[in-house]
This record gives sequence, C-alpha cells and structure tokens, in this order.
Amino acid sequence: MSTEWSLERARSEAAKIIAEARTGADGCPEPLRTILRELIERADPSRTAGGSNYITYMLPVWAGEQAGAPASVCRDLAVGSVYMMLHYFLLDDVMDGEEMQLDSKSALAASQLLHSLFLERYSRHSAMPPQLWSDYLRHTEAWGLAAAMEKIRRADPLDVPGLARKSAPVKIGASAVWLESGQKERILPAEQAVELALASLQLADDWADWREDLASGEERSNAFLTLVRQELGLKEEQPLEDRMVRRAVYQDEVLERLAAIARSHRRSLSELPEAAPGLVWFQQEVLSGIEADARSARQTAMRLAVEGGFSHYLSNQEKV
Repeated sequence: MSTEWSLERARSEAAKIIAEARTGADGCPEPLRTILRELIERADPSRTAGGSNYITYMLPVWAGEQAGAPASVCRDLAVGSVYMMLHYFLLDDVMDGEEMQLDSKSALAASQLLHSLFLERYSRHSAMPPQLWSDYLRHTEAWGLAAAMEKIRRADPLDVPGLARKSAPVKIGASAVWLESGQKERILPAEQAVELALASLQLADDWADWREDLASGEERSNAFLTLVRQELGLKEEQPLEDRMVRRAVYQDEVLERLAAIARSHRRSLSELPEAAPGLVWFQQEVLSGIEADARSARQTAMRLAVEGGFSHYLSNQEKV
C-alpha cells in the first residue's frame, strides 16, 4: 500500500473506519445504541466541510504501514480508537460543563460503554501483552494530570509533552501496533513523534478557541493566549482582554510566532524514523492551517494600514 497521504485518501480511509465503528455499536441496547450511533456519525469527516482530528483514530493505520503490521489488525485498532476518542470527548464535555445534546447521566453512561467497546476491540488480538495496558495506564494518568491541572498551571506553548498530555490516550494506537509487530523498542520514539503532532494540533485548537476560552475564564489552559501574554509583556496579575489579543494578532504578528513553533515540530518530526508518513502529513496539514491564518492576518493588517481605520477595526472586530 502506498504511504503517500492526502486529504482525499484520509477521508476515504476514515469513512471506512467510522462505518465499521457504527456497525460495531449496533449490538448495544437502546437508547444507548442510538446515542452511540449519533456520536459516531458526528465523527465522520465525510459529513463535515472542515478538517478532522484524524490522528485520534487513524494513528494505528499510519503506524501500521511503517511497522508492517497486518492491515486487518490496524483496522480493528483504528475502530477501537474511534470508541476511545468519543469516550474521552464525552468525559471532557461533562467535566467542562459544556452544553451537550445529552444530559450528564446519559453522557457518562455512553462514555463508559464506548470505553468497553474500545477495550473489547483492542483485546481481540492475542499478541497484545501486558505492556499495552501498562502503557495505557501511563497515558490515562497523563490525561488525568492535564485535566486536574488545567486551571492551576498556565499552558506553555513550548512544552511539547505538556501540550500533548491532553490527548495522551491517543498514543495507545501506536503502542499497540509496534507491540503487534514485535518491535517494542520503537514505542518510545514513536510516542515522541505522536507528541509533536499532538502539540501542533493543540496549538491550532487553542488559536481557534481563544475567544471562547478567554470569555469563560479558561485562559490559563490556552497555550495561544499564553503566547499572546508573552508577546505583550503582560505580568501574571494583569488581565488579558479581547482587544489585546486582536492587537497581538494583527499588529504584533503573534500568529507568525505560533507558526514558527509548529514548524519546529515539523523539523523535529523529520529527524525521527518512527514518524509515520501519515503522521507527518497530518502535522503538515495542521501547520499549513496556522500558516494560512498568519498570512491572512498579515494581509488584513497591511490593507487596513493603507486604508486607515486600523484602531477602529481592532476595537470593533467581532471575530478574528
């Protein structure tokens, strides 16, 4: 199979995985079956106009190409990763108190069932040794620490492991593949590669969510807003305001610095033999999105500087 990846190929592969995950949920009792099917439908990238967090469930496929693991095993692991991804998404939503279509009891019940489906799918393969589950415990502990410290410790845009910690359970997909292929010594460097891609994704997500996080008092958990503080030279006790962020974007070119950090992730990825081509493609997609936003902000600033009204724009712009 070709190791060349594109958005079209990723969507095609993801659609097959999502379809199998949907079928796998059919044996669940109602009303949970309907809840799970709706959640899985929402994860289908073919039904969304924008991008998708492919890494959350495509990682076993990408790692499997490089490790030479059987395609059927990688597909099973990818389907299991869909269930795991949705499990943690529901937990995050409940913990954050976000508005959901589900009440908290239904969300937690669905989350637990999804986690059981994940464990069942991963446990189908007899080659999975105890190390897989000790690795999973390690990743879950990292995720739990990130969740517990979210409002206590300010996010650091340069801390790759720290940025990746919020999505640490994703790494189990790589561990499982390398264990299946009998190459457990490659797990840690493979995890380093995954962390770099996850860190870039977290930076992109924080940039996309900055307004919501700032308004809801979640500034400390947003690495992009930490970067803005650094650019503006704000002291810890100084409040960060909406207009300050816009000024940093359009006047201080903070997005250029964000892109530079993601480019450093790209360079580090290129030095790791365990960085699967699909993973490298995914990180490049994330990086390209940040770079496009940086160019757009720069062009807007240049246009307004010529036309005038720059200060008025910064004061009244509803969305960056």
